[in-house]
Amino acid sequence: MRQVADDSGLTEGFISQVELGVSAPSLISLHKIATALDTNLVNLLARLRGETSRAHFRQERLEARLGSAAEPVYDILACGFEGAELNSCITHIPVGYVSELMVHDGEDFVFIIEGEILYEIAGRHYHLKAGDTLHFPATIPHRAYNIGLTVARELWVGTAALRSAVKASLSPQPFRG
Repeated sequence: MRQVADDSGLTEGFISQVELGVSAPSLISLHKIATALDTNLVNLLARLRGETSRAHFRQERLEARLGSAAEPVYDILACGFEGAELNSCITHIPVGYVSELMVHDGEDFVFIIEGEILYEIAGRHYHLKAGDTLHFPATIPHRAYNIGLTVARELWVGTAALRSAVKASLSPQPFRG
């Protein structure tokens, strides 16, 4: 456990809480744990579910439910193939949810399926509604807020966020809209 904590940059206490189901990690924290275990997020989630192989097609649903109803649910669309650069999921974002401020390698692309999400990228705000898209370098600090009255759904596609090392996960700050 100590080695995973050291390699992930997370505390041993947090790793223990995740292991015991006491704490619900963010997607970024799960990615850090997967990287420390020399795997990717999709394979880690499959392992946690007791699966020995991964699905390459959307015939099976791989869902990452990381905590309470106040946390997002991630539908992993496909884990691709060894060496794949693109990763994708549909994120169900609860009303009022504010993500942590993130910085990681690669690019992010989002398509809003339903609801309203406010993206903050390098301090600038983008108010997105169903049908809107946003594409940006993920190396810029960014976070998302569900500012709507219903659960929002977005299609997220990233070039490296689920597979390459996360550079930093910055402390959340209150929204000043």
